[in-house]
Amino acid sequence: TKDMGYFDAMWHVLRIEEKIYRDINSRGFAPRYATINVFILGVLYGLSFLYFLGSESLQDIADPSGIIFVKFIVIAVGVLVAFLLHLGAAFLFWSFGRGVGGEARFLFVYFNLGVAVVPLWFAVPGLTALHAGWRGPMVYLYAAITGLYAFSSFFVATKSVFGLSHGKTLLAIAMMFIFLVSFLYLWLG
Repeated sequence: TKDMGYFDAMWHVLRIEEKIYRDINSRGFAPRYATINVFILGVLYGLSFLYFLGSESLQDIADPSGIIFVKFIVIAVGVLVAFLLHLGAAFLFWSFGRGVGGEARFLFVYFNLGVAVVPLWFAVPGLTALHAGWRGPMVYLYAAITGLYAFSSFFVATKSVFGLSHGKTLLAIAMMFIFLVSFLYLWLG
């Protein structure tokens, strides 16, 4: 699939196809695609934040150009947060993937996860709504379905980059999840 462009490749990512990661890496497009995808994730996070949390906080700004500037800053911070979270997640996936016997360089994990982030775009509004305090069965259902969809994309990307079996990949991600929940419990509790 030499003539496959960005949109075609992302369609295969959305369809949770493992072979697309090998194709993207063999063509050398993983760094470019990962950067584009994480950037879009950050913009979506910033826009979702403005929609769910930002309207009441912007009422105190009298100058319309000030409101535009603040919105730009919020979106820029969303992009920064997306890249920082991507880096942290890649480090955790790399650590736990190696912990179960996987062999992959960190940058390959980093770029594969950046490519795999596309299904997470759909989860951002639901997760931001939950963070903003929106409750209800539809919000929970939307966040759960899109979160599971994003998880399946990360699972396939991790399996692809490490060449692990389904069981070992699931074990690595389960250990990472337990670590994260324990860390957050200690930090926030």
